[in-house]
Amino acid sequence: MKRITRISPAWFIPATCALVLAACGSDDEATTDAGVSGGGSSGTGGTPAGGGNSGTGGTPAGGGSVDVEGELTAPTTWTAGNTYHLKSHVFVKTTLTIEAGTKILGDAGSSLVITTDGKLDAQGTADAPIVFTSSIPAGSREAGDWGGVVLLGKAPINVAGGTEKIEGFPDGETRTTYGGDDAAHDCGTLKYARIEFAGYELAPDNELNGLSVGGCGTGTTIDYVQVHKGADDGVEVWGGGVQIRHILVTQTDDDGLDWDFGWIGGAQYVVIQQNALVGDNGIEADNQKDDNDALPRSAPTIWNISLIGSNAEPGMAGKTQRGMTLRRGTAALLNNALITGFADAPYNIADTSTVSQIDDGALALKNSILFDNAGQDTPAMAAEEGDADDDGGYDDNAFATAADAANRFVNPQLGAPFDLAAPDFKPAAGSPALTGGGTPGAGFDAAGTFVGGIGETDWTTGWTDFSEN
Repeated sequence: MKRITRISPAWFIPATCALVLAACGSDDEATTDAGVSGGGSSGTGGTPAGGGNSGTGGTPAGGGSVDVEGELTAPTTWTAGNTYHLKSHVFVKTTLTIEAGTKILGDAGSSLVITTDGKLDAQGTADAPIVFTSSIPAGSREAGDWGGVVLLGKAPINVAGGTEKIEGFPDGETRTTYGGDDAAHDCGTLKYARIEFAGYELAPDNELNGLSVGGCGTGTTIDYVQVHKGADDGVEVWGGGVQIRHILVTQTDDDGLDWDFGWIGGAQYVVIQQNALVGDNGIEADNQKDDNDALPRSAPTIWNISLIGSNAEPGMAGKTQRGMTLRRGTAALLNNALITGFADAPYNIADTSTVSQIDDGALALKNSILFDNAGQDTPAMAAEEGDADDDGGYDDNAFATAADAANRFVNPQLGAPFDLAAPDFKPAAGSPALTGGGTPGAGFDAAGTFVGGIGETDWTTGWTDFSEN
């Protein structure tokens, strides 16, 4: 058995460190800096492609716990027979394959970062999802127990110089840079996966989310992903053209879906649920904070999304809760959306640069249903005056009520959308949400002619989880 070496679990690890996993075998095998605990003696597990200095760490006989920290630099597979325990931030600079049914536990101060030199191949199934969760025992877990999953690519973003560092890491960390000129950059595949009890704040406006996606291009696949009880946003996308599908975000502390820095991709089949104590926006959308008109402008196309508020009375939620905040010059075409149960407003339009996008037809809400937001069905938000006027006097109500928007203000008749332990987001038989939507265009599933993220078939069944702790 090879001598086990470990890297001290510091906040950030020098770039010369290797991934810490388990390695076993004859002395002439490629060395893997690794540790295995539990599960009995170690097997070969997997061999780094072409040699290299980082492998899968071996498979403990009968399964076991594999501690992971540092860097991964040679192709590696994590197998469903093991539980992988992130002890620090893990930076992936190669292809990391994660088998269906694999469980990954994160300690405080840990995360899984797929760098611009790496790729993730994590393909779970409905029967065997991949689960990223807290290392704290079930029953004691909380939002923010660990950092989350980060995908970084080389697709364009709209900041000066064309690259940026992802939020949630110290300024001196160099492995978190993303952005470039490869619009098709493939960050990999994340499919049928849960990310639980993740996200934390390093400093104000510098947080890790459940799933952070920076500069990922059109070659990237993100499909059937749940983010549950995250301490910041559920999913945040910075630039790139990635399309995300079948996304469920439940009870995060901040926004459900957040975008910035010129995201020009899309989303279809999305459900976001708040609770009354935490969470503010179902969607928070920006183009760019320092230059509202920076190009490429954030302009995703979104079909079939359900934004479910906490159903708290107006002004009684733990935070100001809105279905959407659209600001800082963002564009977006929002189609077949369902917005219901938000305590304070269905949405807010902020900044004259954003209003200009509405005037140009680049920001619109169409073929959607709004119901019971701030105690109102049809939006009737008071005019903003004085310092409260953040959009140059624009009538926010007109965004949804314009005749050509074809929006409706009716009860969508969902099963149990506000139930936090066992929600049912599916429309009842005869619901107006099952008809009246637009037909999704090229690049989207044309069958999504219903309103909201779920139609007659509930794609969340079987692989999701809503544990309180």
